[in-house]
Amino acid sequence: MGVTSFTLSSVKDGEKFKSFKAATTAVDDFRKPIATGGDEVTTISGTKYHVFTTSGTLSVTKGGTLEVLVVGGGGGGGRNTAAGGGGGELDLFASQTLSIGSYTVTIGSAGSGSNNEAVKGSNGGQSEFVGASTVTALGGGGGGSGDSSVRTGATGGSGGGGVIDGSGGSASGSNTNAGGNGTGASPNFGAGGGGGAGSGATGGNGTGTTGGTGGAGFALSTADANLTSGNFTSLAGMTHLSAGGGGATQGGGTGGAGGSSGQGGAGSNSGSVAGGNAVSFGSGGGGGGALNPSGSANGGNGKAGVVIVKYSV
Repeated sequence: MGVTSFTLSSVKDGEKFKSFKAATTAVDDFRKPIATGGDEVTTISGTKYHVFTTSGTLSVTKGGTLEVLVVGGGGGGGRNTAAGGGGGELDLFASQTLSIGSYTVTIGSAGSGSNNEAVKGSNGGQSEFVGASTVTALGGGGGGSGDSSVRTGATGGSGGGGVIDGSGGSASGSNTNAGGNGTGASPNFGAGGGGGAGSGATGGNGTGTTGGTGGAGFALSTADANLTSGNFTSLAGMTHLSAGGGGATQGGGTGGAGGSSGQGGAGSNSGSVAGGNAVSFGSGGGGGGALNPSGSANGGNGKAGVVIVKYSV
């Protein structure tokens, strides 16, 4: 029976292969961090998610590469034939390599709807993740209110809508759009909707009978296919991020719908009905309506921002 021969070089090559494989595994292990923190933590198909709906800390106990999404708070709607609030700025998942340590997460507050026709809805708060670099997302602009001094929508991430002869607020930052304009046309003086985070999703302009529709938000499934209500309790009822709120009219008109099929708050058409509150993270509240010729309702509240961290496990 013959003996299969082998050479010293083949043994060395095998050892080199094992060494190469071990080195490759070590590199892969470094790229997969271990971390704690967040209001909801879950693993789906080999990806771990930390969802922060309140401010907190991401504690990294093993360094590696992860991705971060940051959304600013949505703006509040105005009062009295008022405009919708704009959606917060949206910074999509961006890669960061973090070493062991603690990293601060700040969640932008929801903009409050106005309860005074001489005051616009308030802007949403700024969200932030402080890591290897700082990721900042501006809050959405508040919607204009019925008094002649505050009819222009506020500037924000996406701008708030304008009222009667007021223009929509301008946008600043990534995935943002301007608010819609109001109209001076009678009989119902439609207010503009707030801008949203969708592509080209400027807030709709008001007309004489209808409030402007809030700008469309950014689909959760486009940001990441795993981000659905079925996978996360914190995303219940949400399909988009950073939709704009709808504009209001005086009695007899039609309030504008919230952006992305009601993810932003809807505008009112009655002095006894407030603007709708936003449903999804970073979305703007709806404008409060007014009776014809007098009376008014408060604006709806925006929705606070969110930060989502993900990485392979």
